[in-house]
Amino acid sequence: MRVDKETVVGMLRAIGSRDPDVLRARTKDLTRTLLLQEGAGMALVGLGGIAAFTRPGPLIGVLVVLAGWWFWRLGARNMAAVEAGYIEAVKSPSQ
Repeated sequence: MRVDKETVVGMLRAIGSRDPDVLRARTKDLTRTLLLQEGAGMALVGLGGIAAFTRPGPLIGVLVVLAGWWFWRLGARNMAAVEAGYIEAVKSPSQ
């Protein structure tokens, strides 16, 4: 799942409130799923690293590390987009 700043701003504006606490609560709900994505990437990097040093799995281990790195970076970019969208939604003029 890929998230961009405009999507986050649209989701937060759809709430109909500019209260930073309400917007932060919705942002926290969204970041929970993104943290799972980032955590899965970290786990894949670790497992692939272990598999890379076993007898049958050097190629598979490297592929799993690359996939994990991709998930990890995607999760980090999504988290940055959510934070940027939150800041823009809080600072935006009233609807």
